[in-house]
Amino acid sequence: GEGDAGESAAVAATGGVAGAVAVGSDGGSAGGPAGDVAVSVAVTDGDTAGDAGPDAKRLRGMSKRQPPPEVPDEYMAFQGRVVEVHADDESAGAAYEEIFGRSRYDSAFPEAAAKGLPRVVGLDLEWKPDRKFYQGPGNKVALVQLAAWDSVLLVRTTGCHEMPEWLSEFLEDPSIIKVSASFDVADKAKLKHSFEWDFDQRVADPSTFIDVAELAKARNVPYGLKRMSCELKVPMLKAKDVGRSNWATEDELSSRQKQYAAEDAFFTLHLLTLLFERTPPSGGEDTAAAKAFAALRLMHPSMVKMLAPVDNRTYKRCFFDLREVVKEAVASLSNALGSEGSTQLTNLFKIKAVEKALTFARRKCGSLSLNLAFLRQNDDIFVTFFEPPGIVRVRPRRFDDEDQDDYDGDAEEEAAFVSRVLDRLAAYEPPGEKRLSVMNRLIPEALMVPARAILSAKEQSRWEACSERHTNMVETSRSSSDGLVLKMLRHPRAPDEAVHLRRCVGRLAPACGISEAEAEERLWGDEKFSLFWTALRTIERGSHEEGSIDRTLRARVRILTDAKALAGRVSCSWEAAREGLEKVKWYRRLLASVLADVANSDGDGDAAESAPEVQRELAWCLDAIVEAWPNVDLVPKQSNKRPADGQEGPAAKRSKDGKGGKDGKGKGK
Repeated sequence: GEGDAGESAAVAATGGVAGAVAVGSDGGSAGGPAGDVAVSVAVTDGDTAGDAGPDAKRLRGMSKRQPPPEVPDEYMAFQGRVVEVHADDESAGAAYEEIFGRSRYDSAFPEAAAKGLPRVVGLDLEWKPDRKFYQGPGNKVALVQLAAWDSVLLVRTTGCHEMPEWLSEFLEDPSIIKVSASFDVADKAKLKHSFEWDFDQRVADPSTFIDVAELAKARNVPYGLKRMSCELKVPMLKAKDVGRSNWATEDELSSRQKQYAAEDAFFTLHLLTLLFERTPPSGGEDTAAAKAFAALRLMHPSMVKMLAPVDNRTYKRCFFDLREVVKEAVASLSNALGSEGSTQLTNLFKIKAVEKALTFARRKCGSLSLNLAFLRQNDDIFVTFFEPPGIVRVRPRRFDDEDQDDYDGDAEEEAAFVSRVLDRLAAYEPPGEKRLSVMNRLIPEALMVPARAILSAKEQSRWEACSERHTNMVETSRSSSDGLVLKMLRHPRAPDEAVHLRRCVGRLAPACGISEAEAEERLWGDEKFSLFWTALRTIERGSHEEGSIDRTLRARVRILTDAKALAGRVSCSWEAAREGLEKVKWYRRLLASVLADVANSDGDGDAAESAPEVQRELAWCLDAIVEAWPNVDLVPKQSNKRPADGQEGPAAKRSKDGKGGKDGKGKGK
């Protein structure tokens, strides 16, 4: 139909193209709330059919800038009757006669009958969009739409190789004026390819086919249906994603597809009336156009009643708000490490801003969804493709004018440039992922950041030129998929890790009665202490993460202190005692309480400053570990009993009375 023949989208039916996959739109994004939908859309691998090889994938989407999708503030929706049949159904001919029969027309418009005016019917065709640059007849007609003044008949023709007799009679009947849009562009060829019906041979009077697009051109009116309707003050929706959908699907047409198809045919008929009102047809009253105009003037009041205004402002606002959020998310994800410049559609739902915008949009207008249809509705900024087959990927569309890079390296000193790069590395957050954080006891690691995510092309070139002079701050490498990759080795505002080390040595040495040199050696021998202490270089001074690392370092000091005492009581090494302590959940809980008490006091002291009752329970826990050693798994997760003030724990008590041997006798006491 009008506009469909020139569509460049590589959209195919399920299984219709190698590697194509149907994706349900679940509400769609077609410019306005139009009810439920299950539009089946599939895209060939690449922005254009026939793309192959890394160069094609790299260059895909390079184009001149296009305007954003047109989403009207208000549009007119067809409210009349829509009847759907299949061309092979026995009831199809009867449905046609019931809607377009002469008796019904004469009854509705007796003046037209008295004057012998012809019936005027809107005509449109739909088919599964042809692949871009495909040489050949393409896909066959899947739907024929016929519009009367109050009803539209949708005739599905999938699997139909011969045109039904009633339909050919309609097309060839000189007493019926057929109104279409851009019929000569593709519709004639499609009818011949689909049904072997040759317009030039079968139609005796071509003047009975009136093309609104040609009439609009002659009247200096935009000839596309959507723009023509806006110009004539009856804006139609005509959503691009529905027009590109799979009209040859074996499933039921969605409600949005039916509405789209009905409006294409109905508006073709209605707009002809408005065009003739602007400039009446010439050539005398006996011409087919003049007779059609006379009939349409009688039909016009009835057609106006079939249109109802729809306020689309809320949907429009939500649509463009979501578009901007998704645009930022796609750009961020496409710059992430390992992305190779694009991201999976499903990754967009992991971005909190996208999730928030979607929730708001669904609450406000209900029919807006983030799916392949939405991305293709916004193909002025997105490129979608399948890679590998079955996985929808999207990336920002690149434009010819994006090669302009205004960065002037001569205007910025190297020290300032390096400082700026470090600040950007420190601020970088991997999109859609949970960054490792000491706040949940995960050891933070310096991120590998694709330079393209934080630097322009000229900035990347400058960094490569000076990176060798700053290897103590940033590690620089190159990846075949991500290009230049940077890793921050030291935060520009990192805390002084030496201060933390001296503080820990100062706590461990007196607590264990050892020299500071031995205390430092013990700390370096503790793997977790070393890892968290090293992580201080990549975090910001005074941040919550520094406080969290400081508490972790305190914990390691306390564990080593208790391990020293435990090793003397059970005659084992520090390392074995430390490993045993770490396995006891009760001990770990008490240690957390000790550290929390210290943190809440804002003091710089050690764990001895914590609440006395916690210290007593900690001592009792250590007694229980001694009693169970080496089977520390037997130590309860938490004891319900608490030693009273001055009361001894079980191990100390057992050492006095001699009870509680290997067989556990006396434990009940």
